[in-house]
Amino acid sequence: MEANTRPAPAVSVLVPVYGVERYIAACARSLFAQRDADAEYIFVDDASPDGSVDRLREVLAECPAVAERVRILRHERNRGLGAARRTAIEAARGTYLVHVDSDDALCDDRALALLLAEAQRTGADLVFGGYCEASPAGRRPMRTPRPDRERLLRSLLRQDYRTANRIWGILIRRTLHAQYDLWPVEGLNFAEDYALLPRLVYRAARIAAVDRPLYAYRTASVGSYMNTLTRRSADSYVEANRIVTDFFRAQPDFARWRAALMLGKLNIAKWILKRGFRPDDYRKRLFAPDDAPVGGAQRLYAAALRTGRLPLVRAVAAAVNLI
Repeated sequence: MEANTRPAPAVSVLVPVYGVERYIAACARSLFAQRDADAEYIFVDDASPDGSVDRLREVLAECPAVAERVRILRHERNRGLGAARRTAIEAARGTYLVHVDSDDALCDDRALALLLAEAQRTGADLVFGGYCEASPAGRRPMRTPRPDRERLLRSLLRQDYRTANRIWGILIRRTLHAQYDLWPVEGLNFAEDYALLPRLVYRAARIAAVDRPLYAYRTASVGSYMNTLTRRSADSYVEANRIVTDFFRAQPDFARWRAALMLGKLNIAKWILKRGFRPDDYRKRLFAPDDAPVGGAQRLYAAALRTGRLPLVRAVAAAVNLI
């Protein structure tokens, strides 16, 4: 039976592929080993310049039982991570989506089943799975966000890093994308998850979480989309903030989120300074004419940033982000 005549699966696992020849076999094996979940697997070859797809096909040959549930799509030219994610979403048929980056892996063979069970139990639109950071030194479990929509959204808008900017490892109801016109952004290869996740959280009627490590996020890979932090990364971060800000400005409760959005801009300016760039070079793109610090703590933070003195900025930021 051909893939497009099969009943729609419960979950579509979406994997962008670019420059991951060293890692994709481990990723694919972790996906194809999933138990107790009705899943399809969609890989998008974003014109990868190495043997990533060859390695993927070798693993697929080892796992003939899953072959009819796997699709490999291809971009004729490299279009970037946002475009690869969107291509995968548009091809997906599952009730839910799970993004997995091709240099990462699922670290529990029931990860998909556990996420689906929680979605079915709660009726959630988003289910955050726990994850660990994987490096040559081992695996370090990370905190799973509480399924508190307002707290989660404020953290994302503040860019205080209490909540990771990540789309991977989260079960997402597929209809959120088309229903609310929420899509990954082509051309963003850094901070593209940040451009999308706050909008998804805002539109989600209910959020849940599975508080155990299900996903292994590789922190030391070379290649892929995000192996260096360059001026282009800073440009993407600022553009992602514009997308998020424009979205929330258009909402009827914008005033409710204004302070969190402003702190997010200040934290992005600090990030730019830490990377050795001048925040002033980004001021007009990051701050709109009517943007102003909210409260004395934010005014102090803005004043520290104007000095360009990183130790002072760090000290003030640490205090302000605790408020």
